[in-house]
Amino acid sequence: MLGRASWNDSLMQRYGQTRQATCWYPGPGDLRDRLSPLDLFRALRDSRRAQRPLALSIEVDDLAGVVQQTRQIACHLGPRQPVVQLRLRPGRLGLGALPELLAHLRDCFHFSEHAVCLAEVELAHADWPLVGMLRSLGFSQLSVGVPDMHAGDGGSVEYFRSAARIRGLLEAARALQFEAINVDLGYGRSWQTGSSFARKLASIIELQPDRVSLFDYRSLSIAGRLPSPRLGLASRSAARDMHRHGVEQLTAAGYRLLGLGCFVLPHDELALAQENESLRHDVAGYSTTPEGTDHLSLGVGAISRLGDCYVQCLQQPARYREALQQDLLPVWRGLHAAHVDGLRRAICQGLICQGRLDLQALDARFGAQAQRWFAATWPLLRQLQRETVLELSSHGLMLAPEHQLLLPGLCEALVQPLIPGLAAQPKPDQPRRCGTHR
Repeated sequence: MLGRASWNDSLMQRYGQTRQATCWYPGPGDLRDRLSPLDLFRALRDSRRAQRPLALSIEVDDLAGVVQQTRQIACHLGPRQPVVQLRLRPGRLGLGALPELLAHLRDCFHFSEHAVCLAEVELAHADWPLVGMLRSLGFSQLSVGVPDMHAGDGGSVEYFRSAARIRGLLEAARALQFEAINVDLGYGRSWQTGSSFARKLASIIELQPDRVSLFDYRSLSIAGRLPSPRLGLASRSAARDMHRHGVEQLTAAGYRLLGLGCFVLPHDELALAQENESLRHDVAGYSTTPEGTDHLSLGVGAISRLGDCYVQCLQQPARYREALQQDLLPVWRGLHAAHVDGLRRAICQGLICQGRLDLQALDARFGAQAQRWFAATWPLLRQLQRETVLELSSHGLMLAPEHQLLLPGLCEALVQPLIPGLAAQPKPDQPRRCGTHR
C-alpha cells in the first residue's frame, strides 16, 4: 500500500476536508456513555481472565496521581499478564524521578522480556541528559514534538524555530542508538509562514528521522486540545499551502505516506507491518502490537481500550486529583462494548491500516448491516472509481496509493451511513450485497 503521495488540488478540495477532529472509530467524540469505576473493574477482570497482553500508556501530567492510579489498577490485572509495549510521555518530569517511576511500573506490571518502550518528548523540555536517561532505562524508540511555537508560549520565536536544538536532540538519539525516531511537526498557526515551515521541515529531513508525522493545528482546535486557544490559527489557504509543501518535500526525500499524516521511510517497522498486514490503529495511534492486545492508558484524560470497552479518565486535572484523593478511579466517560459499532470500526481499520476493504469478509461477518451500508455508499464508490481514487473489484475496494492523502475525508464520508441521523436510504436499483457487484 505504501506509495508516493500525490497532491491533486481538485480531489483535495472535494475529498480532502474533514468536519471532525478524528476519522477513526471510536474517537474521543464517540465516547458518550457515562461510565463508573465498576465498568472499568469489569473490563479489567475480563482482560485478566483472558490473559490478554497489554500496551501501557502513561501521561505524566500529575506524577503522584499516576502513581496512585497505577496502584489502583494493577491489583485487578493478572500477575503474569504481559506488558508488550510502554508508551511514556514524561512531560516536565525531572531526571531523578524517571528511574523511580520506571521502577514503580515494573513493580506493578509484568513486563515482557521483549517489551517495546517508546518515549514521547517535547522539544522545549528535552535535552541530551533526558534522552540518555531514557535510553539507559530501556527505551528504544523516541518521538519528538517540534511545533513552531510562539513567544507567548514561554520562549522566543527564534528559540523554537532554531534548527540547532532539533539537530542536537536527534543527533543524541542517533548516537545512543535508538531504533526508531519520530518527529511530530505541526502546521497552520497564525505566526507561521510558508518559508518558516519549509525551513523547519528541511532541517528535519536532513536528519532523516524514521518517521515524520504532520498534523494540522486546526484539528487540535476542533478537538478542544489546542495548547493555547488565545493564539490564532492560520487561514485555511495558508495551512493548505504548508500541508502541500510538507507532502511534496517529504515525498521527494523518499518518505512514503502510511496514512493519517504519518510519513515513514521504507525500512521502518510500521511500513513493514503494513506490507505484511499486521499494522494496527488503536487509541494511541499506529502500532505493531499483537492482535488481541488491550490498551491501558493512565493519566489526565487518558483513553483505554480493554476488549471492546473504551474508558476515558477525567480530563480536568483538579477533578482527576479529587477523585484519587477519595481513593476513587478517575473514570469520566467511555463506550460500552455493546454500543460499539463493529462494522464502522472494521471499515475504519481496513482503510486506515491497509487502504482497502474486503467486502465479502464484511458481508460474511456483519450480514444485513454490511449490505445496507454497501447499498448506501454505492453511488459514492462508483464516483470514486471513475475518478481513479480507488479500485473496485468483486472482492473489495482498494485506495490508490497515490491518493492516501484523501484517506481521512474518504473514511469520514464512507462511514456516514452508519452514523445515527446521517443514514442514507438505498435506491431500488442499487446492489444489495457486499462484494458481488460487477
